[in-house]
Amino acid sequence: MRLSTKGRYDLRIMLDMVLHEGEGWLAVSDIARRQNISFPYVEQLVTKLRKAGLVESIRGSHGGYCLAKPASEIKASEILEIVEGPLEIVFCTELKNEEKCERAGECAAQLLWTKINQTIVQILEEVSLEDLVKWEKELKEKNLCKQAGKK
Repeated sequence: MRLSTKGRYDLRIMLDMVLHEGEGWLAVSDIARRQNISFPYVEQLVTKLRKAGLVESIRGSHGGYCLAKPASEIKASEILEIVEGPLEIVFCTELKNEEKCERAGECAAQLLWTKINQTIVQILEEVSLEDLVKWEKELKEKNLCKQAGKK
């Protein structure tokens, strides 16, 4: 399974919002600049995040965006599903019981795809935005330590 640019950028945008949460309402232009993503693309993605209820917005010169709920309550799966849809690696694992694949029940590959998909979904449902922030800070700290050691 390969995530689209939209899915990857959605995650980065949400992570950016948490990292800059104390700065008040965040402007799309600031997020776009920090993440090196075009303004129209960020604007399109935050609109979807707002419609899905993950971020809130306020208009005006001091307006912008902020998280609609705590980072600990936002799962990676929620963010990705907004633009990616159901997180299925192949179509036959997403079929509902009434829409059986013609090979369902006799296809070992389908069982493999289902197990892979269940593992991916489980991980994405376990990881919160708060976890991603923690990882980001740890990675930056390691990088700073490496750079300090080179001097």
